[in-house]
Parts: sequence; C-alpha cells; structure tokens
Amino acid sequence: MHLPYLPLSSILICTMQPRYYYLITPLAYTGAAKAFTYHSDASLATGQIVQIPIGRRQVLGVIEKTVEKPAFTTKAVSQILELPPIPNDLQALSHWTSEYYASSPSSVWSAILPSGLTKTRRKPATETAKSAQGLPGAPLTAEQTVALNHINSSEKTSFLLQGVTGSGKTRVYLELAAKNLAAGKSTIVLVPEITLTPQIVAGFEQTFGDIVLASHSKLTEAQRHRIWDSASQATAEKTPRIVIGPRSCLFMPVHALGLIVVDECHESSYKQDQHPRYHAVTTAARRAQLTGATLVLGSATPGLNELYLAKIGRIEHILMKTRANKIAQPKAKIIDMRNKELFKLSKFITQPLYEAIAATIASNRQSLLYLNRRGSASSQVCGECGTVTLCPNCALPLTFHADLMKLICHHCNYRVTSAAICPSCGAADLKLIGGGTKRIEAEVERLFPQARIARLDRDSATLPYLKKVFAELKSGKLDILIGTQMIAKGLDLPAVDTVGIISADTMLHLPDFSAAERTFQLLSQVSGRAGRGDRAGQVFIQTYTPDHPAIQAAATNSYDAFAEAELAERDALGYPPYTFLLKLTVAAASSESASREAALLANHLKILPGLRVAGPAPSFIEQQAGKYHWLITVAAKQRGPLINIASQLPTEHWTADLDPINLL
Repeated sequence: MHLPYLPLSSILICTMQPRYYYLITPLAYTGAAKAFTYHSDASLATGQIVQIPIGRRQVLGVIEKTVEKPAFTTKAVSQILELPPIPNDLQALSHWTSEYYASSPSSVWSAILPSGLTKTRRKPATETAKSAQGLPGAPLTAEQTVALNHINSSEKTSFLLQGVTGSGKTRVYLELAAKNLAAGKSTIVLVPEITLTPQIVAGFEQTFGDIVLASHSKLTEAQRHRIWDSASQATAEKTPRIVIGPRSCLFMPVHALGLIVVDECHESSYKQDQHPRYHAVTTAARRAQLTGATLVLGSATPGLNELYLAKIGRIEHILMKTRANKIAQPKAKIIDMRNKELFKLSKFITQPLYEAIAATIASNRQSLLYLNRRGSASSQVCGECGTVTLCPNCALPLTFHADLMKLICHHCNYRVTSAAICPSCGAADLKLIGGGTKRIEAEVERLFPQARIARLDRDSATLPYLKKVFAELKSGKLDILIGTQMIAKGLDLPAVDTVGIISADTMLHLPDFSAAERTFQLLSQVSGRAGRGDRAGQVFIQTYTPDHPAIQAAATNSYDAFAEAELAERDALGYPPYTFLLKLTVAAASSESASREAALLANHLKILPGLRVAGPAPSFIEQQAGKYHWLITVAAKQRGPLINIASQLPTEHWTADLDPINLL
C-alpha cells in the first residue's frame, strides 16, 4: 500500500549529528511565534513537507531554513512526507504574500497546501485518457492575430487584454498556452466562477488532453489532493502542465511556469475574504515576476485598478473591439420602472420584457433573466422620481434597517429616520430595492406556464446540476434561464437572443465606492450573453434610475467614457486606485461593545499623520454568527503605514483587510 510519508529510519542519514530547522506550520496559531525550531537526523531541503509534534497533535510543517542549534531543547521531526519540496518560487511567494497582506505565515501556507496530505488514499480508478486534438481549426481573427503578435514580441511581460464579449479571448489563451507548452513551460489559467470551469476546461482538454489539471470548489478533498499531487509530481519530473481553476490554483506547484492567465480579471471573487486576504490579480503579478512568466489579464470590462496600471504604462493594453462572429454587440433598451403603466401583468417584469420573452419562446430561441445576488432590501428609492436617499457626508446610499426603522451610513455612521415622503418630489412612493431568484422563478412560471425554466444561483450550483443545465441550454431543451452573477460571465450560449436585467439598482445603490463600477461590469457582462450565435440579440435593463451614468454606459457599450468619468471621481474623492485602503473590522458580543472598542482604535488612528480615517460605523450586515461587527476605514497615499497598522492589530476580535474591494 502506498503511504503518504516515509519513516525516518528509511531515509538515508547524511550525518549522525542532528540538524536544526525553522519550520512554518499551516496550523492556525495565535501565539507570537511565526516559526518553530525542530531537529532531524536527515538532511532536509528547504520547502520539504514534514510532520511535527505540537502539543499532543501531529501537524504539517514546511522547512523554512537550516539554523544553528538553539539554546533550548528541541523536538524531532516526526515524519517526512514522500512529496517533492515546495518549489522556490512558491516559497518566495509565501513570504511576499505574508508581508504584503500582513497575514501570518501559517495562514498563507494553509492556502498553499491542500488539506488531507497525510491521509492514506486508495488508488483511484483508471480514468479514460483524454486525447489531445490540437488547436481549433478555425482561422484566427485579425484582432486575435494582432494580440498574439503583440504579446509574443513585446519586451514587457504583463498585459491587459480588453476584448468585448465574444471577441475570442479564450482562443488567444489557447494559442499562448500551446506556445509555452512547446517550449516545455507550464500555464496557470484562473477563472472566477465554477460556472465557467466546465466550459473552459472542455476547451483546454480538447486541445491539450491529459496534461490539463482542473480544480474547483465542488471537488472532494481527495480529488483536490490528487490534482495537487499530480502537479507536484510533474514538477519534480520537470514535466509541464496546464492548471485551470479558481484563485487557489495560483498556488499550485508547476514546472517552469511560463504563462499566467487571469480570465475575467475584474471579478470580485478573485479577492479572498478570509486570511490571507490576498487578491489573485496582484498575487499573480508577483508570481509571474518571480518566475519570469507572462501575465495576461483578460476582461471585456477591466477593473479601474487594472485600467489605471495600463494608463500609467505599468502593463500593456491590448484591445479586441469586434466579436468573432462579426455580429454587433447588442445595445440595451432601458426600461424606466417609475412608469407604472409598464407593470400590467407582473410587479417584477415589465410589459416590454414580457413581450420580448414571449416572442423569443415562439421562435424556439432562449432568454436569460438576471437578478443580482444582493437582492435583499437595502437602499431606499423613490418610485416616482428615482431619487436614492444618500448620506450627506459620504454621498453613499443609506441602508435601511427595519429593526431601527432608520437609514444608516455604513461608512461614517450617519443615521436618520426613514421619511414618509420623497424629499425631492414629495411623492409618498418610497420603495426598498429587493427580490430573490426563487421569487422571480415563481413569477416567470406563472407568466409562461408552458416554458421550460431553470434557475441557477448559489443554492442550486452543484456541479452535476450545472452540467445538466448547460447541456439542456446547448441542446435547446430550455427556454428561460434565471440566475445571479453565475450566469453573467464568460458563458457562450449561442441560442440566447433575449437578456433581461430584472433590476439594475440592487447593486448600484449599495453604500460603497465601487458600486457604480460593479454595476457597469455586471450589466455589460450579462448583456454580452445575447447575440453570440447567428443573429443579433436584444437586452432589456429595468431600473428606477435610467439616467445614471453606469446604466447609460452599460446600455451603449461605452466603457471608455464610463471609466474616464469614474476614475476622475475616484481621484477627487480619494479612492483607489489613487489611494490605498485598509478596512478594519471588530466583532463583539453586543453592538455597544463593538462600537466602543472601534471608537478607541479610531481615536488613536486619527492622531497619526498621513491617514484619513472614516468611522467607526456598523458593518453593512451588522450581526453575523451571533457577533456584532463595526468598521473603520483608513486611507493613505502610501501602503506602508497601512501594513504597519494591520500587522500590529490585536488578533483577538479584529480583522484587517488591505486593498478591500468594497467597504461593506
């Protein structure tokens, strides 16, 4: 039987004198020590994975470095795992991630190493070999050719590939991966959502066969371990691989990394929401720098941070403006939800959208209905004039709290009682934006009783169900797909003619500096699902604020105009990419305790030079898991002071998020 480790007695002993090592353990440890000293009679390489005793437990450890014999008594390494050492670039990346995000080394290594490494595994059943069919036979478009030539000939190694939806960015990724494979180099392709994984994996497996290793969150621990083990063994054997998966795949060991692709690089899921709170785009750039690999950030709607880096010349900007099928991008029709005459049959679906769906079903084509996942009631909007109630201090939407019957700013803690009438037009038609996919599904079933309908959101997103839904979409067995952000990105659905956004306001009026950017990106991405086949598509955007710049820009595919205006506003207000942010969160048993502890720290920070401190204020969702959460936001022109604050933060009750993607 194959064992995951070798007893020390079976290792060739280089000397009878014990050697001493610093080790990092992925074990969560709240003490002051960042590394532990152990001894072994064996000569161990840096990066070697071992088992060590801590108290009564046996835990994993990674050899950090050899040290001199300490003055205190040390324990012996228990076992040496029969795994190749962690590659040098991953070791260096772990150090950088720990320092850059003020995270403990143990939390970083817990992100790098898969769980269950010491378990004895049964040998998996032999899988059917996947034969490589080579690159697609269809000729490259002119823009694909230009993009490839640019990347292959440039002196720079980092690129922002901005291509409209359907322009064929995936084909560019395939060509670049093939070039690197021919040179004996590996590729890592990051995708933001599990919904994209089966589609992009199928394309790479069809092209490259068994050298593709795909991972995602729906795999079992044993499956993820086998993939990591395959990558590790291939690294030891100096065999290139193509790794595809979510942000965690960035830490996969690979031989001679030559290319990192971050597809849909604007996506918020690339930011880890627990320690270590790294961003995959920034961390990918660092790993590419450490290995000399090419970095390609792909998106139809790049984040403003990436666009800013392109504008100042840090990365090269490549544009692909035309769809591969030559069909023009659909321009959306904005439907003003303040017009009550449009709600003849439903309180959620307006008459123009209803008629479009009915006509699409009649022509045996498909419709996609999108609802933002943050569909709970939050912002207050006037149903007559569309005015959103804003904080007078921060110009951010106030959030309604039903328990207090107050509107609260989650940035500065401004509070006001919810008014009975609109302060702008005097109408008694103030609404709370909200709704959910299940509710919309029931409404669609009522309106279209003969239609074949599927819903896709976090609740339903098992991998078998995903595959079933996509198979039915491809074969024409579905008429309407209802979903959240999972259906908004990257999916190539040729039979989708009609796209409807149920409410464009649910994210637009969140109390956050990135709300307009996220709204524009989502509307643009979901609109791009229409018209990818052999005919032009149609898009309907339902909104209470039809004149908002983000909605107008998304409807007309005006990325440049939106980005320029939004960057100017960010600069004026002191938000990223023109400043660095640190979000500090305290959790306590009561709201009073949380606010009191937050106030103490905020008062201390406000006297420090070079910082702009906002808050404390309650979190967007104040009560979570029986604890109350309050926030402090710190802004600075330099990142160093924020790292110092985060690294000195009391570990108990507090969390620090450097470079947060939102302030909710």
